[in-house]
Amino acid sequence: MKKDAPLTPSQQRAVEVMQHARRLVQTDMIGRRVWLEVFNDTDRKYCHDDYSKACPNANVIDMWMRARRGSEYRAIVDIAFAVGIMTPDRREWLLKEAGEQAARPPSDRPHWDRDACTLLLGSKVIRTVRSLRISARIVCILDAFEFARWTTSIEDPMPTATAEDPQSLRHAVASLNENLTDIRFFGNGSGCVRWAFHSTSSDG
Repeated sequence: MKKDAPLTPSQQRAVEVMQHARRLVQTDMIGRRVWLEVFNDTDRKYCHDDYSKACPNANVIDMWMRARRGSEYRAIVDIAFAVGIMTPDRREWLLKEAGEQAARPPSDRPHWDRDACTLLLGSKVIRTVRSLRISARIVCILDAFEFARWTTSIEDPMPTATAEDPQSLRHAVASLNENLTDIRFFGNGSGCVRWAFHSTSSDG
């Protein structure tokens, strides 16, 4: 948001949402969830591998900024999204209102453009998604990989659906691979999803 410019009604609402989100994420419970469930080994190394030193007085936002860099605004949004107290749609809205762009991974990693419903590798579209609502389970997987900066594997991003239907993750991965070029997604049978480069010339 531009300083010294009057806020639009949408921006004012974004400020209110952010203030509420800030209060929600600054707790020791959220800090420990981030440390144990969200951070990877590299993140923890940036914080000296010690939660008590990384998050004194439940300053979760400062801990996140130390590990992941970026603005305080971005940290609040990403923490809230990571621990499940903010939806992907609200996250994207807040980032847009602040003029923040989703951090794109390196060019040799995929990029999920949620607004355009397209998965890209560099500038090449390798998969299109019919709609966010109709393809909700596929979108859930892509949202999770985009948030995780396209690490090679993630935990089941839809554990509730999988608990109700043990085959739902396998079916979602299979659907995601339809009409997909250059990469493939795989379920390992124990609740994780990974991706890898795929050469179409090796099919057969």
